[in-house]
Amino acid sequence: MARFYLLLFTVLLSAASAAAQPTFRLGLRGGLNRATSTVEPASTSPSSQYYYSASKSAIYAWQAGAVLEVAFRRFALQPALVFSQKGEQFSAATYVSGVAGMSGTAMSTVNRYNWLELPVNVVYTLHGFQVFAGPYVALGVGGRQRGTISGFSPFVRFASQSTDEKVAYGPDSNNRRLDAGVNFGIGYRRGPVQVQLGCSLGLRNLHQNSADQVYDHGHNFYQDAAYNRVVQLTGTYFFKL
Repeated sequence: MARFYLLLFTVLLSAASAAAQPTFRLGLRGGLNRATSTVEPASTSPSSQYYYSASKSAIYAWQAGAVLEVAFRRFALQPALVFSQKGEQFSAATYVSGVAGMSGTAMSTVNRYNWLELPVNVVYTLHGFQVFAGPYVALGVGGRQRGTISGFSPFVRFASQSTDEKVAYGPDSNNRRLDAGVNFGIGYRRGPVQVQLGCSLGLRNLHQNSADQVYDHGHNFYQDAAYNRVVQLTGTYFFKL
């Protein structure tokens, strides 16, 4: 009888140990980003003759990368390394009032910033349905800004000029190279296929003051704050390791 209980205990212990063992999978991810950033303009000038207005709207971009899954029953840790494009459509105008009337400049650009992003999500799955959340860090690796700019005065309206510039990072630019924030959302898992709809909230100001300040009719654009805001729809296919 003692041997029977010893054998039963050994079997139960082995089963419990097996159940506690994590499973590892590697996934390939692709998805669509609906990206924009917040509008937080700095004050223009103490003088009441200067005026500034700005607005932003979303752009659609993409992401792709690889995901490592470490699963413990209903819980899983999913760190990933993805190339993710974010940005916004940005419109702004600056004005100065004078004796003869109003003059100023207006611009509209589509800004696309490329990020190498490392999200680390904790995922809970029940009957296929998922909730997830976790932090991310990202490194800026390029991008492009395209648009138009025009000027006007009480007597003359200048023709629009096209702009097409690479995104620059570093101390001599307006853009920080590092971003960080949080992701959260819902999803569905069936076998090796996972689909998730999430939100990404950047917590780090993307803009910085630099040695070269840019003033336009009293407004310093380098003091404007901006934070990434992205809605993501992703699909991942997992392979067993």
